[in-house]
Amino acid sequence: MEDTLQSTLIDLAALLDRLGIPYAITGSVVSAVHGDPVTSLNVDVLVQATPAQAGAVADALPAYFYRDREMLQMEAGRFGIANVVDLRSGLKVDISFVPTNGYLDDAMQRSVLARIGSAGPAFRLTSAEDVVLMKLLWRKDSRSQKQWENALSVMRVCGTKLDWRYLFDHAGQLGVADDLIALRDAGGV
Repeated sequence: MEDTLQSTLIDLAALLDRLGIPYAITGSVVSAVHGDPVTSLNVDVLVQATPAQAGAVADALPAYFYRDREMLQMEAGRFGIANVVDLRSGLKVDISFVPTNGYLDDAMQRSVLARIGSAGPAFRLTSAEDVVLMKLLWRKDSRSQKQWENALSVMRVCGTKLDWRYLFDHAGQLGVADDLIALRDAGGV
């Protein structure tokens, strides 16, 4: 999976960089970087792109990527989620189009260059704090145990190194402050 993941992300990140489109990889793949290893069947990527830029991404993706140009453009216009699939491996990339203001913009600005796995290039990844917040936010509606476990893993590994002021400021805005407190307690921080 690591080679497949690296190959897909190298292609996608290089394209986004070439087109000048800000991105940050997030989700379970990044919670495994900041926390304990997990497996994931897809990759989540935050992208700040206009509908025209989303169309340019669709046009420039290698032929071995399935994509729906119109869907990418529509979701970029309404800050929704679309996906592309690397047909060589079947790996699905969920692209979340995010605005250039608010919490998700803060998360994009705080992204860091880091490796996924032990070798290979560095990619823009969401910070440990933002992985925790996003996992709690996604869990808010789904009550998913997986989201909780991923966030707890990051909490246990990074706990005292986390920027708690940032976490609590944004947790309050996102309506997940109680969950953050419960997560902190469960993580023994």
